[in-house]
Amino acid sequence: MSITDNVINIALLGTANRELTLGELPDDLAGTLERAKVGAADGEEAFYKGAAAFFAYYRSGLEPLQLKEAVPVSEAEPEMKPYAGQKAATLLSILLGEKYANMLLFWYRKAAESGKLIPPEYLPDVLGRVFLPGSQTAKRERQLLSSLIGNRGRWLLPVMGYAALQEEGNETWETATHADRKQILSRVRLQEPARAIEMLRGEWKNESAQHRAEFLACLENGLSVADEAFLEEVRGGDRSSTVRDEALRLLRLIPGSRILNMYAGILKEHLHYRRLFGWSIDPVAYSEELKKTGINEVSSNKGESDSDYILRQMAQYMPLSFWCELLDCDAETAARRLRKSPPFPKHIYLTGTILNFKDREWAFHILKDERVVQAPDLMQLVPLLSMEQREQLNLSGKADRNFYIGQWFGEDDGEWGEKFSRGVLGMIYGMDYCYYDRPTCEALALRLPVSLYDYITGLGSAKANSASHWEFTVRLQQLLLMKKDIVEAFND
Repeated sequence: MSITDNVINIALLGTANRELTLGELPDDLAGTLERAKVGAADGEEAFYKGAAAFFAYYRSGLEPLQLKEAVPVSEAEPEMKPYAGQKAATLLSILLGEKYANMLLFWYRKAAESGKLIPPEYLPDVLGRVFLPGSQTAKRERQLLSSLIGNRGRWLLPVMGYAALQEEGNETWETATHADRKQILSRVRLQEPARAIEMLRGEWKNESAQHRAEFLACLENGLSVADEAFLEEVRGGDRSSTVRDEALRLLRLIPGSRILNMYAGILKEHLHYRRLFGWSIDPVAYSEELKKTGINEVSSNKGESDSDYILRQMAQYMPLSFWCELLDCDAETAARRLRKSPPFPKHIYLTGTILNFKDREWAFHILKDERVVQAPDLMQLVPLLSMEQREQLNLSGKADRNFYIGQWFGEDDGEWGEKFSRGVLGMIYGMDYCYYDRPTCEALALRLPVSLYDYITGLGSAKANSASHWEFTVRLQQLLLMKKDIVEAFND
């Protein structure tokens, strides 16, 4: 037990049960304890004086080491970029102190865009956040900070006991962790799709089934017929069903793949559309070939025949280009027709198809003619749209009570247009309650134009009797002003 523990133990037990002895204190305090006992009225006072002397001694520190030679200390190289100005630095201090995660990322992006560095006095706190266990934003912070910490920050990292911040593109595949490898693979996939396949082939047999499946998922961006041979090889030969299923999922996302061509041939033979009479469906027989491509035989829905179920499964994997060919019309007409009068209307789910293909145009053709708020099944398509397309949406009406604005946040923090922003705010203020945590409010404020500050004030005033809406209003206004200050700080 340490000396500190002994002192605390005596305080808890009471001096009537145990006294502080000379052997429990450092040798330097032996005389001090004796003098405390002589002048004390009782054992309790003696203990208090002895404990006070010990803690003063404990906190006074140690004498510096007497080294024979000086310890060499390197110096940081001079900076080639200017530091952020005083206003930007003050805002950074507030963001770090109040733990504004999303606004902090916004500050970093603006600093990077303006070519400014983080002032050196803030580097310890900034770098400490990046290596904080459990941080949800550490990865994005690390990507931005590599260009913001300058030579002083790179010098400070090893002094603080942290690893270097590798800039994008400088990671080594052979020595990277699994999480880093996924990032590398995703980045290479966007730039050199064929090289990403070769990187996977080199390490394929050394990875676990779960890791192989996760690596395959990284190939989803930029899928093409050129990837079909590798994915068919995995689907036919991998020992893990998880990996085979992932390969099959990706193959179904490649227009022109052997599997989708087979589905298309069967559907064209059994599915017919006439404008006056609608859809007519010929029965189809289940086959071993369909089973191998993941098509199930028996429907669990009452009122749906097994033949319709087999055809419906294939239909839900087909891209919009197939429907254009089958219906002999352009993409917009096909999308509208499928929305108004789809085959297998009671059971088909084409919203999932649009999401799987991430088909922005298909989503837009459907959404632009709908009252989006009144169609809950379509609301999940909104994040697929560009900022310009969102401006054309009709957001009038009362939102579903389970609507959460975070559903419409995309991967970037790009600012929405004013019309769409007004529609979103109208939905939020039209709900009975408005409980959004600070990170969500931050993310929303980054997407709203600052010019809507007065509009938000008016909406909040109309809901002054609602505590949740008023709290949301105040918080959102504060964040919009902070966003405005950050933009102005880097524009000065």
